[in-house]
Amino acid sequence: SFRRWRGPGQARMEAPSLGPSESLLTKLAAGHQEVDRIMDEVEAIYHSQPTEWLVVEPIGSMVCHLWYEDEDEFEDAVGGSFEEFLRVLPHVKLRENAQGKAEFKILKPNPDSKPLVLTLHIQGRSDLWRVLFKAPDARIEIPHLEFEVGQSNKRQIDTVYNHITNAVWNLSAHVRGRTDLSEEYINAVSDTIGQLNELLDVEKPFEFCVHDPTGFSVFKPSDGVVEEVLGGADLKLQEDLDIQKLVADAEDAD
Repeated sequence: SFRRWRGPGQARMEAPSLGPSESLLTKLAAGHQEVDRIMDEVEAIYHSQPTEWLVVEPIGSMVCHLWYEDEDEFEDAVGGSFEEFLRVLPHVKLRENAQGKAEFKILKPNPDSKPLVLTLHIQGRSDLWRVLFKAPDARIEIPHLEFEVGQSNKRQIDTVYNHITNAVWNLSAHVRGRTDLSEEYINAVSDTIGQLNELLDVEKPFEFCVHDPTGFSVFKPSDGVVEEVLGGADLKLQEDLDIQKLVADAEDAD
């Protein structure tokens, strides 16, 4: 069973027994800042090297000894080995080399990728464990709530569960202690927070969509994810909607 996220500092949830990597996903959901720090270092090391593929073991040892006493402490912190950590990340590919050692590479954005809408049909709680690599220019939409999470200045790697709880956290922080907001507005935000929290129980299926003009966002695992390429009239409509939203936001700011 899951424990629903209730508020700041309580994002941990229990994983169902689906496989050995779920303890890692629990850590990912509970401590995404630490995971982000590790991934920043891995990406920095990778991009400083001249080769496309890097052997996992020495890079893992290097990362482990930056902040941890040994590999056991690293595994306790992230819920698995460095190789297992890499395997759950959507934008990292692994293979075995001729010597039987694991190698990895970080997938780069394809400049020829077309704008995409990725739609994940959340059928049960296990779908909340999928990991989403959200590109900086992408936005998340939950259509039946008419709710969106906008663009960010950096890529975000999190479970679907944590993308939702992050939205709850941000909305809660937005209204907490505010005296300049109307009661009607605060109540509307509170209703949205309640609706988002209810999604974590998955009492009924819902759609979780990612609109990505760069086409680089990806779910892992990706089975069952519907990809719709935006082009022509669809792309023009999307651009018009984005412009309308920018104008509306500017008018609200005034």
